[in-house]
Amino acid sequence: MKAVNIYDYAVIGAYFVFMLAIGLYFMKINKGGKEYFAGGSMIPWWVSGMTLYMANFSAWTFTGAAGFAYATGWFAILYFCTWSVSYFVGSQITAAKWRRTRSISPVEYTYTRFNFTTQQFLSLVISLNFTLSAGVQLAATTKLLAPVMGLDITTVTLVTGVVILLYTFMGGLWAVSITDVVQGVILLSITFIVLPLALGLVGGLENLINALPALTLDHTYNGVQYTEHWLVGIFIIMCLGTAAGAAQRFYSVKDERDAKRVGMLAGGLFLTVPFVFGIPPLVAKVIWPDLSQVDFFKPYVGKNPQDLVFIGLCLKLLPNGLIGVFLAAMLAATMSTLSSVYNMVSSILSRDVYQGWINPDTTDVGLLKVGRWFSVSIGLIVTALAVFFVNSQFGIFNLMQAFFTLLNIPVIVPIAFGLLFRRVPKWSAVSSIAWGLIVGVTARYVLGWDMGPQVYLAFVMSSAIFIGSYKVGTLYKENRKLLYLLCLGVAIVTAALFLNTIVGDIALWQQMLAVAGSVALALSLYGFAHLFASETPAQREIIDEFFKKLDTPIDVAKEVFGAGKKQISTFPLVGGTTIVMGLLMSLIFFTNVSEAEVPVLSAMVAIMIVFGALMWYFGKKSEIRSASQYEEKVTPVSEIVEPK
Repeated sequence: MKAVNIYDYAVIGAYFVFMLAIGLYFMKINKGGKEYFAGGSMIPWWVSGMTLYMANFSAWTFTGAAGFAYATGWFAILYFCTWSVSYFVGSQITAAKWRRTRSISPVEYTYTRFNFTTQQFLSLVISLNFTLSAGVQLAATTKLLAPVMGLDITTVTLVTGVVILLYTFMGGLWAVSITDVVQGVILLSITFIVLPLALGLVGGLENLINALPALTLDHTYNGVQYTEHWLVGIFIIMCLGTAAGAAQRFYSVKDERDAKRVGMLAGGLFLTVPFVFGIPPLVAKVIWPDLSQVDFFKPYVGKNPQDLVFIGLCLKLLPNGLIGVFLAAMLAATMSTLSSVYNMVSSILSRDVYQGWINPDTTDVGLLKVGRWFSVSIGLIVTALAVFFVNSQFGIFNLMQAFFTLLNIPVIVPIAFGLLFRRVPKWSAVSSIAWGLIVGVTARYVLGWDMGPQVYLAFVMSSAIFIGSYKVGTLYKENRKLLYLLCLGVAIVTAALFLNTIVGDIALWQQMLAVAGSVALALSLYGFAHLFASETPAQREIIDEFFKKLDTPIDVAKEVFGAGKKQISTFPLVGGTTIVMGLLMSLIFFTNVSEAEVPVLSAMVAIMIVFGALMWYFGKKSEIRSASQYEEKVTPVSEIVEPK
């Protein structure tokens, strides 16, 4: 295998400079919180769709997910296949509604739809969830890059974290979105080159299929069991997660039509995942059946060496220079994910916690300043978490799944369903979160359930109390005795379920905590029933007004361009950046490139330059047509009336 050399370091250095330059370029555009957190609702749908696609990749995809694919074979391909369908389905459920909320934070609408407590609770839980996940993703990056580049793992963590911090701090959502597109081009270009080269090592796809064990649906990976139930659970989470967690991508575009396009584009792009991210680790499984016998992996035996199979293939297949591009693609994926997290979490903490709780009189300009400092704080916390996670023996993939399955269901159910169910009272979201967390913690850490059944139960219980909250509130007001029986029934049924499904040897403490969880559900149901019934006609009127806003289409001429704003040109910037990166990459031909490496390098350079040129030419024409479409409809600022 090749080693990283000066040309690879030069590519990575140039890439960092480009990312910082984009952040600096967009710094002048951000005049307030709306531009910083939502791009002024002027981000093109194709940019937002690419951002949604890229936000789901990090070095974790090439380490933790690759190691999982190496260990589980075709089962991992099924896992990758769920991505496309879930993103397409989830986005079509709520994309248009998210745009009509006119929000600049994923939980901003919950203040009106639910209440202040819900908004603050969701703000803290979502911020915690995404911050922990970001720490895992940065840890995956440093675990990959540090040994390959021969650098200290802390140094790699700090440098990567600082670069992400700087361009997110400066450029906001615009910088995040544009860099995501550039990063997406790099990522797809290099993976589409690795795929055929990897298949060539085993003589093609047919030989790969014949060489691998048949599909099985039960795997134990690093001590954690994964079955078909986990696949279904992941599909449920990703569908609802797209409906709730992708909000920023939907409300940052012009209108409802563009919001739906965002989801369709992301779903289409995810069709590539099983091939470009799943097949190479399967090739590695065939050519390196025992990693402990391969020199490159020997230093990592006992430390999840399978996490490095993708980079091992790249060092074997790619020429120097393109190895640097691949490492830049790893950084691109992680930087895309983390910058999106920093911007989204800072929008939640700024808009929903700081402005909503601490200082309600904060201006839009003040919100911009606060948001930038929150971005810095989040980045520092994530970097510190990454140092801790990288030394964990639990495994990068398992860490990600633990956070993903425990915290997502309680949060995404009320956020997504709050846009769909009109009759549920204001306290329904808090009850849904509470039940989801009680059930999730009990099933996973008391009863010892696998992640799949844990997700099933959390989803059923969170959805049940949310959807049934109106009826439960009615029982509190009209038939208290029936409510008592319902609470008793919940206690008996859940206690019977918990006590009869404890995995392994049953301990007294497990039985006691299982019963305590059942009692907590029953008592909380009665307490929440009181809150459900306390909703006043005035509060219901506010909710009705909220849904009138959701029924009102976006008037792009008035709401987006009405303040005299102009469409920001993005195609030439992205196209030009891609061309320049392709030209810089071509300088590698002036080094000692072998004859066998020339076709691979030429293909990569050609992809970058041709794609950039097409984007520049056709994109510029598209922007001119788009601008003229609204030019004659623009309303003077004095005549603009914000939707209620």
